[in-house]
Amino acid sequence: MKSFWHSLLLAFQFFTVLPVHKELPLTRSTITGMFACLPWLGALMGTTVAGVLYCLTQWTASSEVMLAFIVIGLFALWTGGLHLDGFIDMGDAYFSYRDRDKRLEILDDPRVGAFGVLSILFLLFGKFVVLHELFVQNKFALWMVVFIPFLTRVGMSFYFMSLNCSKEKGLAYFFQSHINVKLLKIMMLLSLLLVMPVVLIITKFSMLPILLVIVLAFALVIFRQFTLRNFGGVSGDLLGASIEGVEVVLWVTLLLCA
Repeated sequence: MKSFWHSLLLAFQFFTVLPVHKELPLTRSTITGMFACLPWLGALMGTTVAGVLYCLTQWTASSEVMLAFIVIGLFALWTGGLHLDGFIDMGDAYFSYRDRDKRLEILDDPRVGAFGVLSILFLLFGKFVVLHELFVQNKFALWMVVFIPFLTRVGMSFYFMSLNCSKEKGLAYFFQSHINVKLLKIMMLLSLLLVMPVVLIITKFSMLPILLVIVLAFALVIFRQFTLRNFGGVSGDLLGASIEGVEVVLWVTLLLCA
């Protein structure tokens, strides 16, 4: 129980802006547990966003523009823009069109270049347009804003476990060296098995949740190949970029198929 509590606090400490002013043990058990908690942390984020959306739609006359902005803004607030920062760095590195070593160097550079700015603008505007269309076309449902952040973090963990790190240093390398891969895979699959029946019941046994899982798998395979070809391995920035990129793919899937 104590190990679970430490893992949960580590998830909040490393992946949200909530202050956890406590020195926690970074062991194989707690780090594996931290990654196992991430999908549920994503669902918690989504639940708070869903609660705000429900209040706005029930008791105010908020427009679709405002609702789409609220979804993007609250998730960014929850994470402190951590994953967006990873997407910016990936954009800077990839669009530099340099060799792999130079790309990795740019990935580690805290400065933001023009390509990074353009990448994040297209990401945010793209997400905004898709969400706005979902609201306008009455295709948006509250379960979506809970299920998608859950799924993206499940996907991120499988992506992380499927690749070696691009550099043998840094936080991502430390985490990867302390993960019990077999146990984490089992925990991720169990999380999916627990959530899917609930989502299917909520959606009245729609095929949409199953379709989202299938699209997630395809998107991760493609992003994994992209990572290997351009960076030679995974990094902390690429983990954040995977969450942001796959999230947009899933929202587009809902827009096209809902």
